[in-house]
Amino acid sequence: MNDPILIIGAGLSGLAAAQTLHTLGEPVVVVEKSRGPGGRMSTRREQLGEHAVSFDHGAQFLRAHDPGFRQVMDAWERDRWIAPWRGQFVRIEGDTLVAEEGRLRYAPGPGMNRICQEYADRLKEHVQYQTRIAELREEGGRVIASTEDGTTVGAFRAAICTAPGPQTAQLLEGFRPSLATAAASTTYAPCLAAMAAFAERPNVEWCAASIKNGPLSFVAEDNARPGHQQPLGPSRWILHASSTWSTEHIQEDPEVFAPLMLEAFGQLPGVKDLDQPVHLRGHRWRFALVEKTTTDSTAKVEGTPPVAIAGDWCEGPRVEAAWCSGVRAASAIRKALT
Repeated sequence: MNDPILIIGAGLSGLAAAQTLHTLGEPVVVVEKSRGPGGRMSTRREQLGEHAVSFDHGAQFLRAHDPGFRQVMDAWERDRWIAPWRGQFVRIEGDTLVAEEGRLRYAPGPGMNRICQEYADRLKEHVQYQTRIAELREEGGRVIASTEDGTTVGAFRAAICTAPGPQTAQLLEGFRPSLATAAASTTYAPCLAAMAAFAERPNVEWCAASIKNGPLSFVAEDNARPGHQQPLGPSRWILHASSTWSTEHIQEDPEVFAPLMLEAFGQLPGVKDLDQPVHLRGHRWRFALVEKTTTDSTAKVEGTPPVAIAGDWCEGPRVEAAWCSGVRAASAIRKALT
């Protein structure tokens, strides 16, 4: 059997690349620094009293523009991984509420990480968690990957790096300089998130709101998502701060910025007499929103053994961009190996 291909990152890009190669008969190893798959499609789970609850505190929904991704989403819907998210969606501009109609959104259930978890489960023993790749080097015609303490993870025929652009640039600097330069050209805006649970559903006229100005950019009722409805337990809400507000408060502790976001939630149009939550937690997404994608090719491969880059930072700030980039990188690597 051939040596495997290394995939760095078990977010949607990495798992799309891994699944594409695995389907073509290529052995793969996916290495992820976190405890589970998902990246910004992660789901946070909490035990609130007698209720086990979850919060989708990163990416909020899926939409398809690319025809290939549309077919993939159709398959996910047939397999009941995703379903249309129906409800009262609004856009808030100042004190004005504007209903958003005709824009179909999809969400996985029971958590946003459902898709990544399904693909990770298919790959099973080929995925390694809590492993951070700190160095790549070439030896004997193979990519040698090592962790921060110098432990060798393995020797690989090729590699695809799907970490955020700045992290990819740091990892590939001196090893694949053209790819490092391309990755370094990307820029991100941070996003602070707050997860709030209330004993009873707050008096809110809508289930999700996109907000034009102010501290918050998006608010959603987690319980309203398909597959998230629970007959018992608290009412769960996700608050996302605007990129400007997030940048201003990124150095604050979650215990500081989360209550400020909750206060902003209570002041939105359509929200009345917001009670104190039974649970409130904040989270920092430092690499949340791609502001500038790489200036180079989305499927560029450099060197022998070949190395490729992938991620939404290669194509655009959307879930589908992450998927499409991973698939294209996998195809480019396979072509370079044949």
